[in-house]
Amino acid sequence: MPAEDAIGMQGPEYEMDIERGKIREFARAMHAPLPEYIEGPHPLIPATFLITAAYSWGYSLERPRGSVFEKIDHDLSVPLHAEECFTFHAPLPRAGDRLVCRASLENVWRRQGGRGGDLTFLSMLTEFRNQAGVLIAEERSTTVTTENAPDGDDWDVDIPDYRPDYPENLDPGDPFAHITRSSWAALEEGMSPGEINTGALRIGDIVRFQSVVGEDNPLHYDLVWAKALGYPNVFGLGSHQASMLAAYAAHWLDPAAIRFFKARFRNVYWPGEMLFYTAEVTKKYTDSDSGHRLLELTLKCTRGKHDPVVDAWMTLDFGR
Repeated sequence: MPAEDAIGMQGPEYEMDIERGKIREFARAMHAPLPEYIEGPHPLIPATFLITAAYSWGYSLERPRGSVFEKIDHDLSVPLHAEECFTFHAPLPRAGDRLVCRASLENVWRRQGGRGGDLTFLSMLTEFRNQAGVLIAEERSTTVTTENAPDGDDWDVDIPDYRPDYPENLDPGDPFAHITRSSWAALEEGMSPGEINTGALRIGDIVRFQSVVGEDNPLHYDLVWAKALGYPNVFGLGSHQASMLAAYAAHWLDPAAIRFFKARFRNVYWPGEMLFYTAEVTKKYTDSDSGHRLLELTLKCTRGKHDPVVDAWMTLDFGR
């Protein structure tokens, strides 16, 4: 079945148990060992946590697992992430919650690209409901496949010199630890905690995050496999740096207030890249209908000072 003909196709319904240990592992892998995520019997999920659903519990285009998605005639052997979006219609889930989930192919479109030739985009929507059937959250994940093989001339890139420097105990540090938590009242448009450099990306950082998510594509850790498919090196996950940006924001602002987070993946990035993170308040206002105090952020991850890796947007609701 051509992908366009499968628009609207729904996968099987499945249940996802929100586990305390999984939240703890996820928070550490995204450099956010915050009390909201690791303390108490019912910690909060991080903003990007629901990406674990399809890999650990359910079904997706890349992991159809015998579902109806196997009928879609489209090569997803080497997919790239284009965009990830999370919308929360209620307070974020916590450990102990059980969500009922279902994914569907929401849209398919094509456009002319540059490096990869013609591009095909496939957007998956996953709805998360509580046991009463109330919609709690939505995740929209956009995958892109390319016309050109990665070993074509258009894919020529400069691979950074990889000289990993691991801590003796191998535990991840917290590069955002010095950020001071701010309240809605203390913030103004244009404010930012400043640019943060987390140092050169290590393959261990990629693997730690990948193993927690459940996404086991060897393109991210197996050099022989990556080169066999035409890539010059293993490369990072878009969702990893999206989660790092979410961690930056969660150190700065109350993570329980997050209601919307969208990340757009701009470039493939490699081990050894020097990564920088920034965030800025772009809008502060009180909603005229609900009376809720809202804040909008723009966030960026770049390699070096200017080359974009991830652009992201976040909305937080601090209540009345």
